[in-house]
Amino acid sequence: MEETAGSFDEFSIEMEDFSFKQVKNFDRIFKIGQGGSFSQEPLIHDGVVYVGCMDQHVYAIDAETGNLKWKFKTDDGILISSPKYSDGVIYIGGYDQDLKAIDAKTGELIWKFHTNGKVMASVCIDKNKLYFGSNDQNLYCLDKNTGKLIWKFKTQGEVVSTPTVYKEKLFFGSYDYNVYCLNKETGNQIWKFETQGNIMILSSFLIHDEKVYFTSFDNYLRAVDINTGKLVWKFLTGHYGGTQTSPELHNEILYQTNREGVLWALNMEGKELWNFRINHAIGDSIVHEDKIYFGSEDHHLHCLNLKGKELWKFGTQGNLWWRPSISNNKLYFSSYDCHIYCVDVKTQRLVWKFRGHGAPSYAPPTFETHELVTKKDTEETKEMENLGKRYDLGVTEEGESTGFYKSRITYQVSTQYASKGKYQIDSREEEF
Repeated sequence: MEETAGSFDEFSIEMEDFSFKQVKNFDRIFKIGQGGSFSQEPLIHDGVVYVGCMDQHVYAIDAETGNLKWKFKTDDGILISSPKYSDGVIYIGGYDQDLKAIDAKTGELIWKFHTNGKVMASVCIDKNKLYFGSNDQNLYCLDKNTGKLIWKFKTQGEVVSTPTVYKEKLFFGSYDYNVYCLNKETGNQIWKFETQGNIMILSSFLIHDEKVYFTSFDNYLRAVDINTGKLVWKFLTGHYGGTQTSPELHNEILYQTNREGVLWALNMEGKELWNFRINHAIGDSIVHEDKIYFGSEDHHLHCLNLKGKELWKFGTQGNLWWRPSISNNKLYFSSYDCHIYCVDVKTQRLVWKFRGHGAPSYAPPTFETHELVTKKDTEETKEMENLGKRYDLGVTEEGESTGFYKSRITYQVSTQYASKGKYQIDSREEEF
């Protein structure tokens, strides 16, 4: 475990004249295979844990005992669409291209709405309306009670983003690199903000003090004025991994994670206060009673204090891509090892775990989307960029029946950069 505060590591400083550009869509989540893996934030309501699984089921689990209350069979897996609750109904999307309304008590289907693409992210509920995106490139608005279409808004990319309503505005992101602000009643566009990477915000957008905060696979966290769509500030969260998580706000401090394994603490002007590094992709964070919790691809749930010191961690046998839900001093979280875990906050001991059906789902390599380019705006740089040099993060992951993975990451810059100095680093090969 490595904890640092301040500047980048030696490799990052050495690479300061270079930047990383997204050269392909982040399609890793579209390639997840069938199996029994859980990968979402569980919903806790009235003593019941609700969660979807890649084994094609929605589960209702007793929050105290871990016993199954009911399960609902779908037509395909459910990966990152966390269930939402309203007025006795659970709303959840899935790979079968449907948004479903399920009775929270009985597990019976009330209605379903079919799209022409996977429904990856979660639904947003606002009064009597539902808002959600689909891989068919549309953002949908439905009547909450009937499931009837009210309007839809077309983008130029998959909508793998959980919409967020604030007053009369609706915010969401698209794989077409844009964040959109719409009128929530009519679906008319108010403004859009273009980034240089895919937008995949799986939890809600953070909106605070008339600013909306969001990340992009171009590696920046941005603060944008919600009325004008103009940039207020941006912060570079990393180099090559892309960022897909929303910042967590607590006591006027922003906590932002990234896929390179860094948790940043920033002030409200976007200035770094400290950072914590584990060198494995980190999911969304949550602050509870002055402690920061987050999951990681190192197979652990981590707990930090508000100064970035790790207090404890809890190990599983699979990736943890989501933050936990917290209720009655218990943490509930999903692991790619096919289990939902319940852990006591005070003792850090396992209370129960619940297993889905099947072996862990196949997951492609973590890093494969970015290319190295120089920051210097010279004719030589432009010519070199046209040669299509690659910064190759050749990651291979082999899933085994035990749920463990082996990873090897090789950083390599092509020899066309030899005149600038050749960078070639083999990272540690770690078996865990």
